[in-house]
Amino acid sequence: MNLLTDPLLRVQTERDLEYLSLPALLARLGQNEVRHLVGIQRHQSDAFHVFLCYLAGAVLARDGSSNPVQAEDFWREGLLNLAGKAGHDAWRLVVNDVTKPAFMQPPLAGGSRTPTSVVNTADELDLLPTAKNHDVKQKRADTAHTDTWLYALISLQTMSGFYGRGNQGITRMNRGYGNRPVVELIRDRMPGRRWIDAATRLLEHRKHVLKEPFGYDPEGLVLVWIEPWDGGTSLELAKLDPFYIEVCRRVRLRGTGAVECAESYTSAQPRIAAKELNGVVGDPWLPVDLKGIDRGKKASVRALTFPPGGITAEHMRRLIFEDELQLCALQKPQPNWKGNMWLVVSVLVRGEGVTDGFCEWEVQVPEQKTLSIFGSPAHKDALEKLSRDAIAYVGIMQNRVLKPAVFAHALGAPQKLDLDDDFGNSAWSRSSRQFESLWSAEYFPWLFSVPECFDDEEELRRWVEILREHALTVLKEAEDGSANHSGRQYRIRTEVRNRFWGGFYRNFTFMRGDHGDGSASS
Repeated sequence: MNLLTDPLLRVQTERDLEYLSLPALLARLGQNEVRHLVGIQRHQSDAFHVFLCYLAGAVLARDGSSNPVQAEDFWREGLLNLAGKAGHDAWRLVVNDVTKPAFMQPPLAGGSRTPTSVVNTADELDLLPTAKNHDVKQKRADTAHTDTWLYALISLQTMSGFYGRGNQGITRMNRGYGNRPVVELIRDRMPGRRWIDAATRLLEHRKHVLKEPFGYDPEGLVLVWIEPWDGGTSLELAKLDPFYIEVCRRVRLRGTGAVECAESYTSAQPRIAAKELNGVVGDPWLPVDLKGIDRGKKASVRALTFPPGGITAEHMRRLIFEDELQLCALQKPQPNWKGNMWLVVSVLVRGEGVTDGFCEWEVQVPEQKTLSIFGSPAHKDALEKLSRDAIAYVGIMQNRVLKPAVFAHALGAPQKLDLDDDFGNSAWSRSSRQFESLWSAEYFPWLFSVPECFDDEEELRRWVEILREHALTVLKEAEDGSANHSGRQYRIRTEVRNRFWGGFYRNFTFMRGDHGDGSASS
């Protein structure tokens, strides 16, 4: 089971379902012939994409080439060279001698060689707490194809955070309980075109990273798994290539003719020593969060981390406008790019021993808006200010208009609202989620529909009209979907609508000339 020579990967190409080796897959990606990787789970796709890009970037950098469109033999030789003295063992899925490396599996050095756990399916090996969040059933089958073990292994080793004693996390993450987002601007959803574009920009990014004070070695270690690991020692960044592909767990696959199980061994220390950098290690898919840095707050430069609620429109807005974020080549277009583009973001949101779910979001940037977003500040500033003002109006509509109305209905229209009431908060939780879902879907289409020269007040008025209609929809569903107070129903509905419209016109004074239905019975 050698990835360099054996056709272990099921790939849907333009012609048919094919079985390819890793070098053959890279060659076919270069020809943009790959349509889909069979057997890969959605939460594994971006991890595998990043893995393939780093591999290609490292091979090209060593070769002095800048063109990722290469033949299969070129990739096979380049991947073998990255392995150094480890040779083919570095690309074999199973190597019985644990003192030698296997693919994404470091040699076991010193200490006990008794595994702490053994799993019999690829699903169990994958990111430990994920299965229930992805409609993936754990322990689905013990006859899974070899490539499912491959994807699970890459997902585990390159995306995991700290998960209890002995289970260390990756460096490309803000602390052990953070998460590793993948943020990329693409111009084509085809796997091959995306890979070519990313690998090309990656080489430009490399030049900048080598100038930064990380201390990377341009001839350093790429395949971290070829180095022996006793679980108690860590590698310094100075020993690594900027495109290092890390492994964060001591794992060994077992089997004869096919992968049958995976053995796990604990480690007392992370594989790479970079904890003090808070995930800022030059990863081009991981923006640097600068929020609060320039306002004298107690904040430090850190890798972007998404909260338990996942990705929001505000996160996407900040990414698009580089608002208190440091972006790099992977989030920006090449000068020759034309047409529509998409900012795509994915992340497995996780915490202390739990996973809150796999989230993904993409925003289409129309061709006519690329200059306003990726051009000079003169083109960008006005649209960015409008985007911030619109988000501020969302907060006002949600908290000062819709929330009091929903509470009033849930609590039977009392004279004084208790916004800490448990029942009221339960009703509000449902309504606020619905409101966010509705306005978020329209936020970027509205923003990108704004003409090049626009009037702030006119466009914000149009946005508030959109928010108002969504708020009324949510309020009506809250009224229709909850128990009523029988004889008091008319008085409650009247009071709820009075609260809504009173809050609306009090907070959006510029809408008082609007002819929307503001009557109590609307």
